[in-house]
Amino acid sequence: MRFDWRLRSGIAGPANFVAMLAVLSVFPLILRWTGALSVANVSPESPEHSQAFLKFCFVLTGFLWLIFCIALVGIAAFVGMAVIGNLSNSILGPLQHDRAVFQSMIAKSGVEALAFLVLAISAGFVEEFVFRGYIQRQCHALCGNTALAAFLQIAIFTQGHFYQGWLRLVPVMLIGLVLTITALWRKSLVPGMIAHGFGDGLVSFMFFFKHL
Repeated sequence: MRFDWRLRSGIAGPANFVAMLAVLSVFPLILRWTGALSVANVSPESPEHSQAFLKFCFVLTGFLWLIFCIALVGIAAFVGMAVIGNLSNSILGPLQHDRAVFQSMIAKSGVEALAFLVLAISAGFVEEFVFRGYIQRQCHALCGNTALAAFLQIAIFTQGHFYQGWLRLVPVMLIGLVLTITALWRKSLVPGMIAHGFGDGLVSFMFFFKHL
């Protein structure tokens, strides 16, 4: 894994830079839309101050990590995962609402949302290390072909998510493809780890956003 903390490998592509400028430009609108600045109108002695303060911290923390990810990882992996995730939820979601597994993955409390966030971050790190790292290299050593190794690795990654139901296997496979292309293109597991963890963590992020 390569992690260029000192940014010595050159500048980002134009699309990434434009995406960063666009996100930074809408920051005031994000604060207004989320009501993050409502804490300024709440007295520190008020019982509502803690909730307003937590929302302020949560929104700013999320935004800071978002721009960090764009600067470090780029925008392609995030866009790919977002498109696949939204389309799969729109198309497949109504077919799975009554399924026990689907319901079990919806956080019902702050503790559950926090636990799922820990799980999401762990999955982002571990699954990328194991599948796009270890298994990809092992398959390549066995077959000597990067494309075939990627196909085998994605197949193993996809079947490992069968517990979510067969309907979810298509979006899981597509996400695995996006993350594999990202790892091979960037020659690093770090972008995929961040995109994977951030994408899986959206369930928790949305819970905190709705309940703060």
